[in-house]
Amino acid sequence: MAIGLVLTPLNVFFVVKATLAVGGFRFTGRHSLFVNTVAVLFLLTLVNQWLKRRRVPWAFGAGELLTIYLMLGMSTGLVSSAFDLGNSLATTITYPFWFATKENRWQELLWPALPPWLTVRDREVLAGFYLGDASLYGGAVIRAWAGPALWYAGFVGALMWVCLCLNSVVRRRWEDEEKLPFPLTVLPMQMVEERVGLFRNRLWWLGVGLSLGLGLWNALAGLAPSLPSIPLAYDYSAYVENRPPWSFMRWTAFEWQPFALGLCYLIPLDLAFSLFVFDLFWMAEYVLSGHLGWSVSQWSGFPYGDQQTAGSFVALLVAASWLDRKYLVEVLRRALGLPSLLQEDGREAFGYRFALLGSLMGLASLAWFLARGGIQAWVVLAFLAIYFPTALVISRLRAQLGPPTHQLGASMPNWILPALIGTRTLGARTMGMFAVLLPFLQEQRNNPTPIQLEAFKMAEGGRMERPRIALALALVPPLAMLCYFWAYLHVGYQMGLASKVTFYPHLHVPRLGTSILDEAIRYPSDTDVSASLAMGFGLVFTLVLMFLKLQFAWWPLHPVAFPIGLASTIQAMTVAIFVTWLCKALLLRYGGLAAHRRALPFFLGLLAGGAAEAMLRRCLSLLLGVSLSFMAT
Repeated sequence: MAIGLVLTPLNVFFVVKATLAVGGFRFTGRHSLFVNTVAVLFLLTLVNQWLKRRRVPWAFGAGELLTIYLMLGMSTGLVSSAFDLGNSLATTITYPFWFATKENRWQELLWPALPPWLTVRDREVLAGFYLGDASLYGGAVIRAWAGPALWYAGFVGALMWVCLCLNSVVRRRWEDEEKLPFPLTVLPMQMVEERVGLFRNRLWWLGVGLSLGLGLWNALAGLAPSLPSIPLAYDYSAYVENRPPWSFMRWTAFEWQPFALGLCYLIPLDLAFSLFVFDLFWMAEYVLSGHLGWSVSQWSGFPYGDQQTAGSFVALLVAASWLDRKYLVEVLRRALGLPSLLQEDGREAFGYRFALLGSLMGLASLAWFLARGGIQAWVVLAFLAIYFPTALVISRLRAQLGPPTHQLGASMPNWILPALIGTRTLGARTMGMFAVLLPFLQEQRNNPTPIQLEAFKMAEGGRMERPRIALALALVPPLAMLCYFWAYLHVGYQMGLASKVTFYPHLHVPRLGTSILDEAIRYPSDTDVSASLAMGFGLVFTLVLMFLKLQFAWWPLHPVAFPIGLASTIQAMTVAIFVTWLCKALLLRYGGLAAHRRALPFFLGLLAGGAAEAMLRRCLSLLLGVSLSFMAT
């Protein structure tokens, strides 16, 4: 725990520096596994192998290595992507004030709707942040940023605390009773377990060497153009741009990097096949809509794909709640001291009563925070009722299926409520809070909530004590957010967030939030009937898919693939998903489970080697001041 807490500021600084210094909007966070945490675990495990031979008393146990890995995963998830969660927070809470002009009238229209205690408004303080060549370490600058930094640290700490309590409640049901496989825990657990013998397996080292070799060769080819690069992606945008209806496709590139291949191999066969099918389904839906003239943009309007996926996630929540209803009733009875079938909760991170009380206290603090920002009481309840069940659905998906990404479209409260109720009813101050919280309400690809549940899974077998790992995971979020503000501002005041074109992604989210708020105030809207109907369609369609999956063993399409298949990450991985599905299907058909297990170390090696290569490449990029892409197209 001490090492994890010490490494957290270093990890946050490295991730922030990696996303700012050489351009881009994410260093990690696109995939379900974070490359930096896998790479650090790989390095620590190699060092531990040496310690076991030379300095046995200094060697780490499996649980200690996993504790560091999990703590770094929590901090990474909170700060690693500008488009998903956290990384664009500093620009979001300052953008409407720095870019306000007499022409846009933001001072008159927007500023009253934004809570002053969560924003930084002093243009003299912001000048260094946006123009650069300045220092963070001045009294006025620190005082201006200290208040919002502490508030957001408390907000994120409470948010993750509630998720931790809820994950503790459902752990027994999903892990012990349903025996969910937790595919994304396979790599870290096999890396740290000496008895598995992963580091003595030749296929493992073949996968590691292949990933490292391909990635580093392409990095060298980027520095020396005379060297031929090895294609790991194909960009076909030139063939579809300005050529309707093909231009209505959302993603116009395929990638088959080794890390993606290793990650896709962990997907169950039915989900992999379904993702491939629904990926084609979404492409066809958008192309056909454009061809028929029903759509004017692939990012908004008909066929309302993001709204369909929002309804689909609600259906997944309803189904999970219905299937687990008896267990949840027993948990409630146990917490209230009534007779219950759950007589033993000593193996949990928290007792059921403590977990429920802890979640209620966290919810109460979050409700107070949101209400203080100006959100109406009934909207606060709706906000919390949407956010936390969605976070649990993400945990469930990763525990059951291990999808390569859990990217959500318009499934967060700030997207659902305006569509269902309208911005006129919500009011300006509610929309203002939605704007300043937008970095936490985006696509959720790097949401660290599932890591908490995976930590409880990794603790089985005596590797860790669940109460202790829960304490470690509870300490990280507020610390990570404070470190984020320090790191982002330190780099921002040096470089200037408005000084380079490469910083566009870090300004995109604040620009989006500001434009939504501006439109809501200037042109308040009522219920969006079309978007609401699209949510309803997604809900019903997913429930039908789930019914077919439960009733007919031969039904090939998994309902989870419908909402996830729209994700840009999934569409980019179409080739990787198909190739690994085919390899895994052939191995299981002609070699059985034994052949699959023999091949698994190779794909785990692709994962570990790909993560190590990504870290080496990013370090080289920072040293040289250039961006070295891992995908040679």
